Amino acid sequence: MLYGTRSSALPFHGGVLCVAAPVHRTPIQFSGGNSAPPNDCSGVFSFDFNAWMRSGVDPALHIGSAVHAQFWLRDGSQPSGAQTSFSDALCFEVGP
Repeated sequence: MLYGTRSSALPFHGGVLCVAAPVHRTPIQFSGGNSAPPNDCSGVFSFDFNAWMRSGVDPALHIGSAVHAQFWLRDGSQPSGAQTSFSDALCFEVGP
């Protein structure tokens, strides 16, 4: 997952990056979906942002911060040039 405290709409790797610099990236995840043909899009991504904040890894995150986020996906079963895509973006405010 990519996230930051500002939004954007920039062309990026064949998609649109909706997070403005500085962009932070969370650890790599595997969706667990079926990537063998026929690709059934059964994978799921999730991320515990509360645990991420409690870890203190990003001191810029605090109560009241607006967070813009989206997942950046890679699918090695797709033809070259079409192997990455992006989820829809979301924005949320860090609450108490």
